[in-house]
Amino acid sequence: MRCTVKARKIASIAIAVVVLASVASVIAYSDVWPPLYVVESESMEHSQNWTYGTINTGDIVFAKNIHNSTGDVVTYVQGRDSGYSTYGEFGNVILYHDPNGRIIIHRAMFYLSWNGSTPIVAGDHGQSWIKITSNAVIIDNVGFTHRNLIVYLNHFVGKDGYVTVGDYNLAHSPLYNSSQNAYSASDQNVFGFNPVQPDKVVGTSYGQIPWVGLIKLNILRFSGSWTQYNEVPNNAYLYLGILIVIVIAASVFPYDRLFKKEKK
Repeated sequence: MRCTVKARKIASIAIAVVVLASVASVIAYSDVWPPLYVVESESMEHSQNWTYGTINTGDIVFAKNIHNSTGDVVTYVQGRDSGYSTYGEFGNVILYHDPNGRIIIHRAMFYLSWNGSTPIVAGDHGQSWIKITSNAVIIDNVGFTHRNLIVYLNHFVGKDGYVTVGDYNLAHSPLYNSSQNAYSASDQNVFGFNPVQPDKVVGTSYGQIPWVGLIKLNILRFSGSWTQYNEVPNNAYLYLGILIVIVIAASVFPYDRLFKKEKK
């Protein structure tokens, strides 16, 4: 009996050390606090069903500090050139503070700067799929629905920063420009935000813990703080339930009996 109790204590200590080391590693790598954020809406989803490798409502994502440097973010335009992609599409997803103080998790499409009244898109070198005029940027064949994106520049001439779009928002945007065969879906056009300056960026998003954020969100729902509860993708609650059952089963499994049988 003493050996069994001692073994269980050693196992518990080892698990605690592993957990603490993992948490410390995430915090050190992320270099931002908090390093984890729960996704509250469908704006980055690629399907009505929970989809591996994309950002879904109820997922938890990690954030990595960019130290206010544009070089730490690979935009869609840059990623499409190099083949770099995250969460099922080119470029980085960033977390940033909007003018109301909320944190938005959307894809950085391009970094915009100005030469007088002439817009400059970082990473543009005359690619056939991007068109830049004095009042708009049009990118062809974007996203999982392969829509053309149009970003109107008129109301933020002279203002630098990232232009951002939610993957889902572009795929389902009703704002269609028939003359350009393109859809408006950027945060800067839909919500009237200015381009996101680097000092407003919390970090780039990396990795994810699926489903677990739904626990927090439903606690917020009871207090009326989470209104997007109808945007949870299909099967997410099912997968969360299966995960909870597995965790409970693992915690109550009679390991002592198993060890005794192996010893015999």
